[in-house]
Amino acid sequence: MLDQRSIRLVEEIMNHEQITKLELMQQLKLSDRQLMYDFEKVNGILEGFNIPKLEISHRYFRISAEAKEVLRKKLHSDRSIGQYNFSEDNRIYMIYLYVYIKKEPVSNFHLQSLFKVSKNTALSDVRRLKKSCQNKGLIFRYSRNEGYCIEGSEMEKRRSVISCIHQLLGQSMGEEFIIYILRAWNQEESLKQTRDIMQRWLAEHGVQLVKTRKIELIYYFTFFQAGGKEELFFSEEEKELLTKQSLLPLAGSLSEQLYGEARAVQEVYLVTILLLTAIEHIQRVDTPELLTLSEEIIEEFEKNTLLPVKNKQLLKESLFNHLVPAYFRILFEIPFHNSLSTTIQSEYAELFQFVKRSLLPLESWTGKEISENEIGFFTMHFGSIIDRQNTMEIGRVTGLIVCANGISSSMMLASQLKELFPEIYFSEVFNGDQFADISVQNYDLVFSTIPVESSKPTFVVKPLMTQVEKKHLLQSVYKHFPNLSSHSKHLMIDEIMTVIKNNATVTNEEKLYGSLVQLFYATSNQKEVYKPMLSELLTKDMIQITEEHLEWEEAIRKASIPLLDQNNIQESYVEAMINNVKELGTYIHVGKGVGIPHARPENGVNKLGMSMLKLKRPAALLGKEEHQIDLIICLAAVDNEAHLKALAQLTKILGNASFLNRLKETDSIDEMILTIQEGEKVL
Repeated sequence: MLDQRSIRLVEEIMNHEQITKLELMQQLKLSDRQLMYDFEKVNGILEGFNIPKLEISHRYFRISAEAKEVLRKKLHSDRSIGQYNFSEDNRIYMIYLYVYIKKEPVSNFHLQSLFKVSKNTALSDVRRLKKSCQNKGLIFRYSRNEGYCIEGSEMEKRRSVISCIHQLLGQSMGEEFIIYILRAWNQEESLKQTRDIMQRWLAEHGVQLVKTRKIELIYYFTFFQAGGKEELFFSEEEKELLTKQSLLPLAGSLSEQLYGEARAVQEVYLVTILLLTAIEHIQRVDTPELLTLSEEIIEEFEKNTLLPVKNKQLLKESLFNHLVPAYFRILFEIPFHNSLSTTIQSEYAELFQFVKRSLLPLESWTGKEISENEIGFFTMHFGSIIDRQNTMEIGRVTGLIVCANGISSSMMLASQLKELFPEIYFSEVFNGDQFADISVQNYDLVFSTIPVESSKPTFVVKPLMTQVEKKHLLQSVYKHFPNLSSHSKHLMIDEIMTVIKNNATVTNEEKLYGSLVQLFYATSNQKEVYKPMLSELLTKDMIQITEEHLEWEEAIRKASIPLLDQNNIQESYVEAMINNVKELGTYIHVGKGVGIPHARPENGVNKLGMSMLKLKRPAALLGKEEHQIDLIICLAAVDNEAHLKALAQLTKILGNASFLNRLKETDSIDEMILTIQEGEKVL
């Protein structure tokens, strides 16, 4: 039987004209042994279906046109669901959905039949599901009269429905799994009716939803119709907030069509919430407080990263569009799974931490902890703004970007494409419906997250690409537009990897592979920015301790001396830091007696640098006693990225009472350096 890993292998090979073993290992996160095991397994299954087998030729995995056509039909029709070997996690999600909409008592036998598993496997799945429900305040239990059932608040039950559907839709066969459950209870017609109602309602009211969110809503509403047997409760405060939303009357109309007039009275609030989390563009400001919150978050971001945002109004508007759905998700604890979260935390580790701290105002407003999934999407948003400030948009070839995944995904995709192809001019990002109205004369090629039809070269991409995917995209684009490339891009990275592995010990293959792709495929203005450690910047000659009684201006000047001596900055930069305090106030005081003066790179920065001055006699910023500082760290940043790692490490050290006290209490520069080095390792 085909399992999920086998299907992913087949789809990866089908999606590439040629792909090497190493690239497949990178994409699928498999060892050499696991990959070849799956390869043989798939070929055994294909042989049983009398389909031509997968091939390995000259290091490349290939599939014949005949096999590709047969497999594509098989994978995209019924996806061979009856032959599918469901993973344990998927069975848990599906059992929950199956029991939630049950039409008769469900026994263990039902589960064995549904998934074609043994009695012990079904019981093991139930035990896992019980534990999962317990963690969410629900009880999954069995009785002779009712069979398996779910007990708890209706809102919590529906949050779990949303979570299960979202998890399944994140997989290649997710929709087939969900339809499989609906079909088991004869609910396919209900799904069709819900889809028709949604389409008519959207067209009638001119509401635009993010395409992927629209698909999710259709499934949510179908399951809620079939299984939502108990009343939903909202506090008066929550109802008041939702009543202010201009979307509520429209949601009332949709609720009546979905649930009937009587039930719509209680359903309208959840329908409003879910629509607010799926809306593509916020046309009206029904909650002006969120505009203020956007400003607060941007201010926190600037303060935490020491990055001045050049077009603050543009960021405020785009952030507001992202903030509204996020705010209602977080406030009402609507589950949200970001499949890119792990990649984001790896690729943008420092930025992720800064964004997390910058979202404290949002935590305060909602009174809820913000999940890493949500932080990940905000990180994509801010990351794209930083990249936009760094990227030149000059080129002869015009590229069009089509994205159906919402604002943050669109911005991150655009940012990556501009970095990969600095020679291509990109305008705004379009959704699928907008793309249909654009003349082919207005662009030369298309990058899209969904299949689109065009006479021009079209490349289907993911919102956040791996290094392997970037390499294949570069190769594909350069085949169509060879003049974009100043030198041959088709370098044999796999051969280089093999040579290195044969002659040296490789501790992180994935990182090495990514670095080689970056080295050979990046143009000169997009080489990866080196981000030094804090200890590389705050060396012995960059740290001072003084017993002098200095005014705050004198203290900043003294703290700047090492940067001037090492030619990191010009005198004009020192004056700019001082003038910033005079004009903007005590913003450099980050708390606990620590000041971090800085200015824009164009004010006189020659190269990245950082210096530290410890004052045994504190200085009062602008003469204000409440802003006494005894530790000054001057930062000279050359761009929006290079200083982020060091600043992230500094922030952790300053935020740790033990390490901060060690820095302040010692009279030894060597001890301060040791504290910094230990902080880098421990925190």
